Order: sequence, then structure tokens, then C-alpha cells
Amino acid sequence: MKFKNENDIYAFWKKSGFFKADPTSTNKPYSLLIPPPNLTGELHLGHAMQHSILDAIARFKRLQGLDVLLLPGVDHAGILFEATFEKELEKENLSKEKLGREEWLKKAWQFKEKIYQSVSSTWRFMGLSADWSREVFTLDPGPQKAVFEEFKTYFEKGLIYKGPYIVQWCPGCNTAIEDVEVEYDERKEKLYYLKYGPLILATARPETKFGDTAMAVNPQDKRYQKYVSCEFEIETLAGKRGMKVIADEAVDPKFGTGVIKVTPGHDFADYEIGKRHNLPIIQVINKEGRLTKAAGKYAGMKVDEARRAMIPELKKRGLLVKVEDYTHSVAVCERCKSVVEPLISEEWFVKVKDMAKEAVKVIKAGKIEFLPNNYGKILIDWFANIHDWCISRSLWWGHRIPVWYPSTRSAHSGQVEKMRVSLESPGDGWIQDEQVLDTWFSSGLWPMSTLGWVGISQSEKSKWKEMSKYFPWDFEISAPEIKFLWIARMIMISKYFTDEIPFKTMFFHGMLRDLLGRKFSKSLGNGIEPTYLIEKWGVDATRMALYTYSIPSRDGRVSKEIMDERGKNYRNFATKVRNIARFIYELKPDSSSEVKSSQHQESTSEVEHADDKWILGELEKTIKSVTKNLEEIKLHLASEAIYDFIWHKFADIYLEKSKARREEAQPVLEYVLKTSLIILHPFMPFTTEEIYQKFADRKKSIMLEEWSIIKLSNARRLTTNAKG
Repeated sequence: MKFKNENDIYAFWKKSGFFKADPTSTNKPYSLLIPPPNLTGELHLGHAMQHSILDAIARFKRLQGLDVLLLPGVDHAGILFEATFEKELEKENLSKEKLGREEWLKKAWQFKEKIYQSVSSTWRFMGLSADWSREVFTLDPGPQKAVFEEFKTYFEKGLIYKGPYIVQWCPGCNTAIEDVEVEYDERKEKLYYLKYGPLILATARPETKFGDTAMAVNPQDKRYQKYVSCEFEIETLAGKRGMKVIADEAVDPKFGTGVIKVTPGHDFADYEIGKRHNLPIIQVINKEGRLTKAAGKYAGMKVDEARRAMIPELKKRGLLVKVEDYTHSVAVCERCKSVVEPLISEEWFVKVKDMAKEAVKVIKAGKIEFLPNNYGKILIDWFANIHDWCISRSLWWGHRIPVWYPSTRSAHSGQVEKMRVSLESPGDGWIQDEQVLDTWFSSGLWPMSTLGWVGISQSEKSKWKEMSKYFPWDFEISAPEIKFLWIARMIMISKYFTDEIPFKTMFFHGMLRDLLGRKFSKSLGNGIEPTYLIEKWGVDATRMALYTYSIPSRDGRVSKEIMDERGKNYRNFATKVRNIARFIYELKPDSSSEVKSSQHQESTSEVEHADDKWILGELEKTIKSVTKNLEEIKLHLASEAIYDFIWHKFADIYLEKSKARREEAQPVLEYVLKTSLIILHPFMPFTTEEIYQKFADRKKSIMLEEWSIIKLSNARRLTTNAKG
């Protein structure tokens, strides 16, 4: 069979059904779960590396005779999709306010259909041998039902509640976000020393002065013990307010003067202090990032604007003692880079501490293999300090919270007996909660919902063939940056609902960064598009270049020049392999156009020539090395081993020597070529399939060959004399 290009080969594989798993097969299963890329996401180098790693393992396991499930899917991407869609609407002078929720969602789904296929199809660029018949979208009916069952179960068990709590609020995205969705930028700003009655304190945020409800000192700080429990009248610039001095262990006596202002509504540490001392909460900053009417004449100003306006007034009133340069970490949203404001918001939460304890047990028991292994300890430490999970988001795109309220009352906290949990309206006179669930609420179910889980108990799991055969997943892969957002949640949720781990092996690959160590981003303009590399050097060369960076959790620094250099090298390698094959099957002694290695099986069983013994011995060593490193997910070593064997041992040494005794060496040449193609296939699938089709004694595809035969039978039989 002849192919014009890589697309032809991929279409041949797909049409032939080679990617499909078979739940009815008696072969041992091996399942790999692909992290679902965001609906808005373009294929970047990180995705390309993930897909290359997953595909190499999947192809290796198929060659070993296993029933492989490599399952693809796409995440609805919550905030990211909504932000992208809003920009599209702006081009038409449309907005949420103009459209209303129903029409907005109708257009959002149309936009989803427009971009979904391009996102899904990008996976095929890397030759990903996924079972496309099982592709899942997180807003599909199945996952929708699974998410509902998850919410309903938590609700019925008393684990879900709605109430006011301090959250990380992104004014840019206009929603609550999680701690792990917050980045910290080190910034040089100012530290302001302000006069509070008889005390002086330091703050980087004078604009929150309007929300102060106490001053605090460390109980061990002798300088201020005489002030503890005393109340003073403090000027706020919006009127005077009585404030007490309280003592709390959370106060660092070495910061500033050792006195802090307590603003329970806008600082996490202050919120906890406020709870311990029953302090009132005053909201100073609203969800748009503007000061409230509690700030008097500064109401309506953005935070930075208010800060600039307040300083002259503080000076004028003699309340500003001094100003120092101050370098500190500022919380920003990882998506839109807006400064995050801690504030009180009424949100939905899940109590997860008991679930976290169960997750810790399975990690400590060693039931999950982490690569590298220190990630188990990292997750255990995170679980130990876990807080209730804020699962609500002020968005329209996503799984809408399945809670309904009587239309005669507002949807406020409490009154659980008046709520109804349902996917559909309970009837006339009911209003659904306006918010949607955190994207990670559905992503946490990914190992189960992709296999048809919709609330099945452990005892009923056997009813679902795919769940019983492929779960827990054998292999999962992820970037370290979402270890808490996603990996920890999957472990916790899977253990809670199925009493099982979600996956047996968890592989954390490193991050690809630019030469300065920065993450790739559009704003920096430092990204490298995989499509550029593929178009220039080909899929296989791009894959091989990426395997060199596949060391567990080790970041790689790359540039376009470096990737071009590696791409060129591996394209040359692909050309080298083709030239080797051409020499063997086009220039063979009998001038046949096809390799017929099976005809030489018997004549090669007794190898006598020293060169033949040597190359077969090297081949056997290479097979063992590649097999071991693939089993241990060391693809950088496995790919290098076969590269070194083919180029430097087979081509440079043996093939050159064989020219002097071509006819005698032909059976070994053919055998080594075919075997080399099979062990190279997981890494360079297109090149190997193209050449494999030249063999007369071939199967329909190289994907149907058997790794165990080349590892245990032929190689050992052909090297009998070499070992002697």
C-alpha cells in the first residue's frame, strides 16, 4: 500500500479500526486517559509532548498484545470559553445584558460547534491513536448526569452548603476562583505607616482602611500589652470609628511596627482573626473592584485610583507617618492577570476534609505510582491543609447548579428545606440557581464519567463492562501546575464514589519554557507552535524532538532555533531509516521490490559470521533497553536507544560491512530492519508504517505486529551462536 502523506496513513489507521478498544476482548486491558484540552485551547508544545508520550505508550502496549483504550475528550473550559465568546460577541456589539441568558447560551453552543472540531482535530496532528468513537465533551449528556449525581450525593449527605465566605474574587473574570488558580507576582510597591490613635501600623493597602474593625498585636509583644482590650476612636477618612486593640498569635511582631489593622472582609488572615474575636465585617471593595459607599467620597473608584487619591488626604490630616519601598507578592488571576481581591461572597461549598483524609490513606498505602515519586508527599501535604471547596462560579457557561428555589423568595443561604435538587424544574413557580459549577467539579469525575459512570456504587460496577474492564485507569499524565486543581480532586472524588483509585500510574511531565525560564504565552510572544514544527520537519521528527524533554517533572528550556535543530536532526534520521530500507529492499541481490524476510527464517537460525552475531546481539540489547525504558516511562532513554542502534550500529557499522558479502548478509539485514521498525514504531509511527508496507510478508499494518515475538523468540533464536 502506498501513501501520499501522513494524513493518508492516519486515515488508513482510523478507517481500519486499529485505534478502537474492545470491551469484549479477552486480552488484558491497558487504559490511558488523555487530559482533556480546553475548548478554547490551541495545540501548544505542552499538549504535543503529552500526546506524544501517551501515544508512544499506547502503541507499545498494543504491540504487546494488550487491549488498549486511549480515550480522548474536550473540556468546556468555563471561564476561558466564556471570556473568548464574550470577545466574539463584542465584534457584533452584543453582550449578556442585550441577549439574556437563553439567547446567550444558544449563541454560545453555536460558537462551541464552530470551534470544537478544530480543537479536537489538532490532536490528530501528532498521530494520536485514540479511540475517537469514545470522544467525550464535559457538557455531553452523560457527564451532565454524572455531575448531577455527584452534586446530589454531596447535598443529601450534608456535604454541600451555601453561605457567605471569604473567597478569591477576580474582578476581570467577575467570579470567584480557587486558591490554586491564583498566581503571585513579585512587585515593588509602597508600605505606608499610618497613625491609628496612639499606635502606628504599616500597610500596603491603605484603601481597605474603611473596612478596618480592629487593631491587632501579638500577645507576646511586650511593647503593646498595655493597649490590649483598649478601644480608640480612629479616623477612617469617611468618619470616625471606635476600634479595639486585640491580641492574636497570627500577628507577626517583626512586620512593620508589630501592629496590624484587621480588615476581615478583605484579607484571609484577617478573616480568621475576625472569626476568633467576633469582629464585624465591612465590605469596602465590590465585585467590580471598586470601593463601596463605605469609603465615603472615594466610593466608585478603582482600588489603585482610590489609593492615589487617599495619600494626600492622609498627609493633610497628619495620619501618614512615612512611606517605604516594599517588595511583596501580589495575587493575580492566572487567566486574565487581574489583581485578585479577597472578599465576602455568597457561594456554594463542599466540605472535603473527610474525603481528603481517605485520599491520603490510598496515597500512603502506595496504591498509586507517582512519577516522580515525591508528588505523593506533595499531595499529602496539600490535603492536610485543605479548606472547603468553593464550587460556584458567576458564569453562564458550564454545568448550572441544579438547585431550585420557590419563586416567592430570593436564592439566599439557608432554608435547605425549601430548596430542590433536580436537573429539571420541579414544576411551576420554581427558579434555578443562577451560578454554574466550577469546571474542576466535572473534571474531577473525568476518570469515571468517560466510562459511563452516573452514580454507580462499587457493588454495581460490574454492570458496566467498560467501567469494570478499564477502571482504574492504568496511566494518567499531567503538567505539575494542575496537580491540586485536577489530580488531587480525581483521587479524592474517585475514592469517595467508587472506593477505588482513579489511576494506577500518575506521570508528571516537566514544563517547556523559553530560554529565560518563562512560561510560553501570547502576551510575551515567546511561544512555539507545534504546527510550525510539524509542517517544517514532519510529525515523527517533532515527536522525537519532544521525547528528549519527557523526563518526569524536569522543565525544559527551548527556543525555535533549538527545536529547529532537533527537528532537522530527527528528520534526517527518518530519511536515514528510509535509505536503509531502500538499500535493503530495492538494491537486494535478487532485485525484488519487496522485502521477504520470512523466507529467510530458517537460513538465519544458525548465524555464523561474526558481524551477524554482533548486530543481532546489539539488537537484542536494544530491544531489552527500549522495553525496560518504555515500561518505566523513560521515553527519552527509550527513543535514544533505538535511534543510536539504527543510525550508529546498524547503518554506520553493520550495513557498511555487509556490502562486501551482500547475499550472505541479506537475511540478517531484512530481519534487523523489520525488527527495528517495530521497536521504532511507538516513537515514529508514520515513518515505520510507510516502510513496513514494503514488506511482502507483512500484516495489514505494523500496528498488528507483536512485540513479544521480537523480544523473546526471534532475537534469542538468531543469537544462539553469538552467545556461545
